[in-house]
Amino acid sequence: MSFDSSRGYRSTFGYRTATPYQQPIAHRQGYTETQLTTRQHGAVIVGCSTACAFVTVPIAKLDRFYFLSDVPGESGRIYMSDKRAQFFRVVFHTRWWQGRSVVWLAADYGFLLATFAMLRHWLETATVTAQWNSRRRGFVAGAVTGVLYATMRHPYDVLRATAEALAGPHQFRGAADVLVTALRERPRVLLGVYRGFSVAVLSRSLQFALQFGLYNWMRYDGVYRHSMVLFLYCHLATFLGVMAQYPVHSLRQELRVLNAATRGRPQSYRSLFLDLRRRHGITKLYDGFFRSKPILNAVPMALLMTAYDMCTRRFTEYLHPEATAVPTHTQSFTSVAAPPYVTHPPPYEFVRKTP
Repeated sequence: MSFDSSRGYRSTFGYRTATPYQQPIAHRQGYTETQLTTRQHGAVIVGCSTACAFVTVPIAKLDRFYFLSDVPGESGRIYMSDKRAQFFRVVFHTRWWQGRSVVWLAADYGFLLATFAMLRHWLETATVTAQWNSRRRGFVAGAVTGVLYATMRHPYDVLRATAEALAGPHQFRGAADVLVTALRERPRVLLGVYRGFSVAVLSRSLQFALQFGLYNWMRYDGVYRHSMVLFLYCHLATFLGVMAQYPVHSLRQELRVLNAATRGRPQSYRSLFLDLRRRHGITKLYDGFFRSKPILNAVPMALLMTAYDMCTRRFTEYLHPEATAVPTHTQSFTSVAAPPYVTHPPPYEFVRKTP
């Protein structure tokens, strides 16, 4: 028997290839803070707003496929054998892009994103708010965005509600027709376009404070885990914003219907709220909430915030590769803060005990 240790040894193996070293796949991502100029930031906002506005109307019409699910009242309308024919009928006969104007939606999304981004940047650089944490700045910037959005949107909502009113001496074709008619015949009527503005401000500030505030808080954890987790966080933030805004919106709609049918003294928000609480309870304010399909309607805004976040980070990393951030455990919600490291311990003092 031979005990030669060199026998059977091969210095090289045929299946080994001389390939260059590659970095391992990173399962975690760092959050790169934006370093874009105003023009570059504006280009990102315009692109994301236009893309999301283009898919908003088709996403809102996806509820026509509810017959495929087991939702009570939806799947029972069509027999199982006819669902295949109904599926192709919906796909080919639905006018997917007929509805709200893409230009109007893009302007709406662009105004929200630009206002929130500018307010958040201003709060980061201002002397008074520089010591605030990121979460507080996000909620404040979202609330102020809601106030500015209500200031710009409320006159249009009043004119549109006037045009859609069925009872009236004159039928209008739209909000622009109401404005032109009022300017030509009774200009003083336009002084009431901000009637009910306080309720609109409360509604929009609650909605966008939760929506943008939660996004600004959870974006680090979403990027640290995965882009899909970031989208789910944005969807949750949008859904909670709509949920907080819905009672005010429902109360305003019901008050408008009641006052349109009342010939005497109009009812106020306080009296209507007290009457609903006495007769039906607080939960009456959420009556019909899920019939408005809030989960599906929250998808476009979640896509908008996700696309904006990803585009700003990727554009910054493309222009400034040295600014690419590495993942840190502090991005995650589940990270445990390490105890503070003592750099200057207090001097040890000998205490002399007196006998």
